[in-house]
Amino acid sequence: MVHPTTANTAIIYASGPLAPSGNPRYFKYFWQLFSMESPLEGGEFLLNAPALCTARFEAEVARLHALRMPCMVYSWRRPRKDPANPFDLDSEKWKNTKFAPAWDDDTDPIADGGHK
Repeated sequence: MVHPTTANTAIIYASGPLAPSGNPRYFKYFWQLFSMESPLEGGEFLLNAPALCTARFEAEVARLHALRMPCMVYSWRRPRKDPANPFDLDSEKWKNTKFAPAWDDDTDPIADGGHK
């Protein structure tokens, strides 16, 4: 999905959610941004580019927007390893899941909407 931000730039959502949703205490969202400044390409980018928290993602999109530089976004979410969430973390469903840290253990800044 392409979201035009100006006549000369766009944010292209290549995969994953367009924005965080739901209770921030249950899931953490991660973002990778590919732009002309990216030192990695292809599979190497997907495997090794930094995964940004929501606040850092929003700041980087704003920076690229100010430069009128388009970017591609890859995003995903992980359930938080938190006993206060509603998931039965011992169920078979979560057996091979890589969890995000519990809300209280997550040191990332809080972004608009309450997600870290």
